[in-house]
Amino acid sequence: MYKQNVKNELSESINDSSEKINFEDMHLRVGQKMYLATNSGKPSSPYATSMIGYVQNSTLMVTMPLSNQLIGEPFVEGDQVYVRLVNGQNAYKFSVYIDKVIKIPFKYLHLSFPKNIQGQSVRKSRRIKCNYQATIAENSISANIIDLSIYGAGISSTLPLGTLNSIVTLSFTILVHDREIPVFIKAIIKSTKQSYKNDQKLIFSGVEFTEIKPDQEFTLSHLIYQEIVEHPEKVI
Repeated sequence: MYKQNVKNELSESINDSSEKINFEDMHLRVGQKMYLATNSGKPSSPYATSMIGYVQNSTLMVTMPLSNQLIGEPFVEGDQVYVRLVNGQNAYKFSVYIDKVIKIPFKYLHLSFPKNIQGQSVRKSRRIKCNYQATIAENSISANIIDLSIYGAGISSTLPLGTLNSIVTLSFTILVHDREIPVFIKAIIKSTKQSYKNDQKLIFSGVEFTEIKPDQEFTLSHLIYQEIVEHPEKVI
């Protein structure tokens, strides 16, 4: 059952109870997407990069993030960077140092080889904050999806979505790695409550997905894992 009243958890996708693992346990392949965060003290979005290769116990090589992500020269030899990634249903994090910035014949980074790696299985029940415009197909009601998991969603609307335990069809579009993917999924209304914001009545509904198809579960899980790595502050 999708629960609305779940206590806030740490925004980190991997917490202090993470298991320390070996590099080979991550089963990484060339092209594995990773996210780098610098230790500049200034909050910024993580930089998307991909693994080129590695030399065991020596170096980890990754592509230079795209130029439209970069402001100035955030990667300086000797600086520490924090790496996050998701592979399968596991999330990992570790810190390394920039050993070498290569610019010719193409730009990439030599990072120190990861030693202290933490990993944790990502629960399917993990929720993220979001703001997706949605439509209820049965009555064309407009709504906003304000939190989302693989199993259900929290929705705000100005009109009731339906009666408790009735089934509705949600239509919305998500963005996974810059690709827009339409989602049409059936859900059971499990809870509703009313509130007022700026003198406007809002109805908050909790829904549980039903008859979810394997490709829909895969798409949603991919989105959840992506947000956990790229925007851990959105994790609930």
